[in-house]
Amino acid sequence: MSNVFVPLAEFFRPIPSEPPIDVVPPPEPIAATIPAAASSDQDEALRAARRFRAALSDALEAAVADLVPIVARDVLARELRLAPADLRAIAAAALHRFESESVLAIRVHPSDLAALEGLEFEKVADRALEPGDLTLHLRSGRSI
Repeated sequence: MSNVFVPLAEFFRPIPSEPPIDVVPPPEPIAATIPAAASSDQDEALRAARRFRAALSDALEAAVADLVPIVARDVLARELRLAPADLRAIAAAALHRFESESVLAIRVHPSDLAALEGLEFEKVADRALEPGDLTLHLRSGRSI
């Protein structure tokens, strides 16, 4: 780098071989060019679009809340058809989890009774349950 002092004005002077560039004034703000009536119509359209978006968001939220359990149930049912659950292990885990609440009986679909052999609790066959379902009846009267 050179130690020669160059005045700042020297950098901003026009280059003689090129014509000077015309300075273009900034455009007028858009709001200033729109008549008041048109602005009012645009405001109303914007409010209507916002109301529509809010209603759409509410409808989507409600639909998702309704659909998620249905989809989850269908996915689980498909998974259980492909690889049936180890009902004995599930029952043993549930019994262990609720052992402090005194389990009185285990209700299962009749086709699942054989899977619970060896568990030391009363087993009840219940055709109202789907295969793979399991319900525990507790001394407190709760059914889980």
